[in-house]
Amino acid sequence: MLLVFILLTSYKAISQSPYFRIKTITHNQLHFPVITDAGTNRSVVEKINQNLQLSELELLNGFQTKNIFEKASYNDGTIYGGKTDMTDSIYTNNDRILSIGFDEASSGMTTAYWTRYYNFNSGNGDLIQLSDLFTSSGYKIFLRHVENKSTSKLRSQLKENDQPDSTWDEVITTIGKLNLDDFYIKGKTIFIDGDNLLSKGQKGFDLDMLVKFDLTEFKEYLNDYGKCVFNLNNNSIAKYRSKSLPQLFSGSLGNQPILLIIRPLYRDSYDGIYCFQKKGKGINLKGTIHKANIKFVEWKGINGNYAHITGKIKQDSIIANWKNTKTTKHVQLTAYRK
Repeated sequence: MLLVFILLTSYKAISQSPYFRIKTITHNQLHFPVITDAGTNRSVVEKINQNLQLSELELLNGFQTKNIFEKASYNDGTIYGGKTDMTDSIYTNNDRILSIGFDEASSGMTTAYWTRYYNFNSGNGDLIQLSDLFTSSGYKIFLRHVENKSTSKLRSQLKENDQPDSTWDEVITTIGKLNLDDFYIKGKTIFIDGDNLLSKGQKGFDLDMLVKFDLTEFKEYLNDYGKCVFNLNNNSIAKYRSKSLPQLFSGSLGNQPILLIIRPLYRDSYDGIYCFQKKGKGINLKGTIHKANIKFVEWKGINGNYAHITGKIKQDSIIANWKNTKTTKHVQLTAYRK
């Protein structure tokens, strides 16, 4: 019996150990996680690191001159300037999902505060969105529940603060709708954060915008991918591919290898970022996707547009034409889901 107890205890300790080994890079008030090992496929570690670094730092580790934060923290003269604060939180780190959040701030002509969340498939490095985890009909039901529960919690707090609904109309009508990307998974629970919907002044009321959804509230609406994430089946998580954006693409611009991320904003509006793999420095994009037609411009802040990108996007590929705005130079851009 003692031997069995020791074996079971050892197994439990091993199974609860973090799946990914993560070290934190720090510079002043900026903190960033870098995955060093998963004991598995190195390509998954590389994919997650590239996605996080390009998304948050606009710079791949190894290409910095002084520190990994130098591009993201640079004050470019725009209204929000560069990042001044960044704190990471690891909510889940197991063989099915890696769930990470960031609390961030920037300062330029004014200051801004926000949160960002990333939920990765531990088996293949895909970014997971809520829509990936539910059946089509189940997702619609879950969204109604999210909207109702989020609105109810917000209104209850507004009442406690003697705030009339009329002064918070924009937040009330968008919570549970426009903040669905801001979620993380911990244990058997989904947490959806509405803090990014608040203006700087509204954040001064110190409202709790985090809404918790336990497994019992959505279990029946999950598809097989969702059941795997929440350990309700024994399938390999690596076999499930996310269908939603944002995702990391790799490919080429002319004969130069690139990495590319496309991110949905609102309706047909999107932004993104790409880098030449030999340089590792992000180049920002903004534009539209309408009926699989992409129209993007390279955006360099106060310096304006540099190039146009037009073409077609499918779930797993982008085929487009890159054209310099000041010359007649144009080359093909080809990228595929990594």
